[in-house]
Amino acid sequence: MGRLLRLVLLLFLVLGLVWVAQNVDFKRLRASAAELRGAASKAESKVPDLDTAKIAEELKQTGRVVRRRAINTAEKVAEATKDARTTAAIKAKLAFDSSLSALDVSVDTTDGRVTLAGRADSPADIARAIEIAFEQDDVYEVISTLQVRESRKTSQERGRSPMSSRT
Repeated sequence: MGRLLRLVLLLFLVLGLVWVAQNVDFKRLRASAAELRGAASKAESKVPDLDTAKIAEELKQTGRVVRRRAINTAEKVAEATKDARTTAAIKAKLAFDSSLSALDVSVDTTDGRVTLAGRADSPADIARAIEIAFEQDDVYEVISTLQVRESRKTSQERGRSPMSSRT
């Protein structure tokens, strides 16, 4: 059953990659990113609005003056897509690993920090999941809240009370 789920997950992953390859115009995407970088660098190189009349009016109204530099949009988009690629790569490796289930392990990546959550069969499986996450170049920290799944035998033993075994 687990092998079938992995095959289905792999099939969806492959179909998704094929769809992306057919439907995304990478040349236009790169050109758009280059335009965004150029516009953002121009915006960042300028000093924020320092018109003295506006500053005086702002001081009169609010008692303070706040100016912010424009955020480099292209870099923020690139970081977000890098995190998504990292998450997808880790999930794919989990799907191919015979001891782990990609369905049981949730992966979230933010700024190179990966969080793993869910269940695994043993501490060795948790270590393997962490190792898989660290195999990605962009990962600098892994936080695991993975829990060891209780075996059926242990849960059945807990369900049996000492009184019921005497009867």
